[in-house]
Amino acid sequence: MSASRGVSPSAHDDRLASIRAPLAVAAALLTAYVLTLAPTVTYWDSGEFIAAAKTLGIPHPPGTPLYVMIGNVWARLLAPLVGYGYAMNLLSAVSTAAACGIFTWLMAKWTRDRWAAAAGGLLAGLMSSVWLSANETEVYAPALLVSGCLLLVAELARDKRDPKWVILIGYLCGLGWALQLSALVAAPAAILLAVTGGRAGDGVSFAGRDGGFRLGASTLAMAALGASAVLFMLVRAQHDPGVNQGDPRTWYSLVDVITREQYGPMPIFPRQAPVHIQIGNLFEYADWQLALGLAPDAPPSWLRTPFTVAYAVLGGVGFVWHRRAHNRSWRVMSVLFVCATLGVIAYLNMKAGPSYGHGFLPEGAKHEARERDYFFALAFVCWGLWAGAGAMHVLSRIGGVGRVGAIAVVALPVVLNWSAVDRSREPLASAARDSAMKVLGPAPHRAVVFAYGDNDTYPGWYLQQVEGKRRDVTLVTVPLLGARWYRAELARREKLLPPEIVESWRGFEKTIGAICKSAARFGRPVVAVPVRERPPIPQECEDAGSG
Repeated sequence: MSASRGVSPSAHDDRLASIRAPLAVAAALLTAYVLTLAPTVTYWDSGEFIAAAKTLGIPHPPGTPLYVMIGNVWARLLAPLVGYGYAMNLLSAVSTAAACGIFTWLMAKWTRDRWAAAAGGLLAGLMSSVWLSANETEVYAPALLVSGCLLLVAELARDKRDPKWVILIGYLCGLGWALQLSALVAAPAAILLAVTGGRAGDGVSFAGRDGGFRLGASTLAMAALGASAVLFMLVRAQHDPGVNQGDPRTWYSLVDVITREQYGPMPIFPRQAPVHIQIGNLFEYADWQLALGLAPDAPPSWLRTPFTVAYAVLGGVGFVWHRRAHNRSWRVMSVLFVCATLGVIAYLNMKAGPSYGHGFLPEGAKHEARERDYFFALAFVCWGLWAGAGAMHVLSRIGGVGRVGAIAVVALPVVLNWSAVDRSREPLASAARDSAMKVLGPAPHRAVVFAYGDNDTYPGWYLQQVEGKRRDVTLVTVPLLGARWYRAELARREKLLPPEIVESWRGFEKTIGAICKSAARFGRPVVAVPVRERPPIPQECEDAGSG
């Protein structure tokens, strides 16, 4: 009898063999991610996202509503076993491992070389930027999974030559938009993969002009359906959840959140930094990917950079090999790589990173608040796929021993990156939570605490909303005071601002002073988080007992 109804034993064996390499890659990477997984909240956006998932809230614009809903369901299921913060971190690990498994499957199917595909998938997941998004709560991990799913569905659409699969691509694009815009970086490559082929009739049939019109309309309709997840923010804001950035309770404010109006428009021109600086910044981030543990500092290093160059050469070998092995998918991956590098640079128009451009930019030039290497994670996945395949192509020529050697080469970043990406060890494992406890723990009862940045605020939100600690304390995030919705929140929830200050922005000093006056009226002590630079504290705050 056949292994399954209607499928011959040989076909069944082929299907099993086709998923062994992707499953092995996903399992190996998940093991690495779990062993280095942060046990609780980390710095930057992690605390906000965990708190938003817990409260079904709305994180900073554009809001990532689908991520919040997925995170809420996922963490509700796992939190009783492992804790809420760990559960949310684990979502990133599973998402990234699954994404790399999908890329492995695609490369194996395209090139008919499972060893090369496995080597590439493994190396892709060990890139430091990919790894660091996989072991903390970060929306870019599930966004990477959506990117992989877009290419997977596009490949199935081409195989089955069924327009329904193209419609599914539209739906995934809509979901990706509601999850995080970075998921859509893969959309051009997915569309190219679905509708083109290496020979006539190899792509999806549109059945003439009318068929093409109907397909396009259906695809757009399904994209709109997927994107409708953003309406969650409109509904949820009516209930004023604990995390409610932008307060999108009206259509107007919802549009403001989606378009990131709070941060101001970001046109393609003028560039926030010279183009050569923006491209050079990408090369700096590329130099961090494979041996970051040897030299975590920003400038090129004689310890780290030779590994970068070696794997770049292997990437070039894999690039050429891929073109020869399967030209159609090579074109698709090349488009993906260009979109994930030059496309991201052009669209985001970022300032130079904190560690880059000094000595080349004018004195006093603004830099990004943090390193943005995670924006290029999809590009580093492409590089890893090619470099791993290149290593296998070069070393497998010497037989079975060469394959083992190639796997050793692609697994080497486990050792070279480990110390720089491991979030499971103290003091890093608890650093963000401990810093929040140092702010909230000693604060007097019902204190008003002024915080001056994400790393002062978001771990505190985690403690209050997730662990339920020191909810009597009001954290006032000073950089957000310029946003009307935030001033309205302080007035609505805490009675800390009068209506005239809410409606009219009068500068930081007057707004902080008004908060301190209100705090004094209610007998609430005022505390300021110690930082190097902050707006001047008005006399009203000194009188209220600021610390």
